[in-house]
Amino acid sequence: MPRLPDTVDSGELDAGQPLGVYVHFPFCSVHCPYCDFAVEVRDEIPHDRYADAVITEIAARRAWFAGAPMVSIYFGGGTPGLWRPSCVARIVESAREAFGAPPASALEITIEANPGELDAAQSAALRAAGVNRLSLGVQSFDDRLLGIIGRNHRSDAAIAAVQAARAAGIDNISCDLMFGLPEQDMDAWRRSVDTLLALRPDHVSAYALTIERGTPFGALDRARRLPRPDDDLVAAMAEWGRDALAAAGFAQYEVSSYARPGRRAVHNSLYWRLAAFLGVGASASSFRPLLDGSGFRFANPRATNSYLRAAASDRGSPAPAHAEKRTARDLESEAVWLGLRTSDGIDRLRHRQRYGLDPIDGREAAAAHCVRAGWLVVSDAGLTVTPSGFLFADEVARRLWDRSPLPPRPLRL
Repeated sequence: MPRLPDTVDSGELDAGQPLGVYVHFPFCSVHCPYCDFAVEVRDEIPHDRYADAVITEIAARRAWFAGAPMVSIYFGGGTPGLWRPSCVARIVESAREAFGAPPASALEITIEANPGELDAAQSAALRAAGVNRLSLGVQSFDDRLLGIIGRNHRSDAAIAAVQAARAAGIDNISCDLMFGLPEQDMDAWRRSVDTLLALRPDHVSAYALTIERGTPFGALDRARRLPRPDDDLVAAMAEWGRDALAAAGFAQYEVSSYARPGRRAVHNSLYWRLAAFLGVGASASSFRPLLDGSGFRFANPRATNSYLRAAASDRGSPAPAHAEKRTARDLESEAVWLGLRTSDGIDRLRHRQRYGLDPIDGREAAAAHCVRAGWLVVSDAGLTVTPSGFLFADEVARRLWDRSPLPPRPLRL
């Protein structure tokens, strides 16, 4: 595994790419049985100590991203909505100072929160700290299903949380909904979507339950004790949700993401465009793109206590638990599959300018198959997925992941 270089002399940052800062807050009040994120449930959250560690890390990493314009700060987790708002405010200011960012009001500053843990006072304090976008983990409006998936809130708490956030002046609200849940049928999914639409959110993340091996749900699934809908029903749920959201004025701009006009997630869009992002906090990952088309990825230790000890040590920040140099060819392949997760697709000219390669060259046969299947549209300007292509995004990515060593004669698509 390549060692993360000690200095930025290892390659010039592609400062033309905007920067997002991701802050991982690992603490939750419960650990959901489907979740494999780096989260912890503690009786006492070390609010200030953890904030001190994050601020120390921002200072230590700032030189790596100097010159890239910061456009977003995203507090994820875990449940960062539990964090003391004064700590959130300190981190917002430290990131702004480190990267010469505009006032907080000019940035997209998102915090994830759970219903039942966000009241009027907490919402107002977070807004005062600079938060202007809320990502609310609703997941379902069916109380029975919420119990099955281990959530610690009821459906009416989600409604109250949206109302509290709006009253506090947070006017950009995203809600998560899950489908393909154990014992969920189409009627339950429709009711959840309809209830959500009545709240008029600005953004919706609608995604299928993924069973991760190391979770309680993973163990139940292997024992065939998790009564999940079959693949056909899950696909039907995805299609019905897509159509209902479209009828309500939402555009699907990524496989699981829907937004009203002007409300696309600025921060998440950075990931899909391979722009720069700095991840701080336990387990957080970062990407530093270089001018030659290559880049570095690195990630912090997953264990919270290890992260806190490293921040308090003479080093001042944790040594990455993982670091790798990605070649321009590696990232060109990533750019193809990530770009085809979005409705914007891949701009062929920009792709050639960044990587020196046309996204079609060496992928002609695979692209032609995807076109014939109705998943992909290829034009002189770019490559875009179709609505049905979103349902087969993993298959499209698998076929187009890498170019053949000896590109065949180009096909006319």
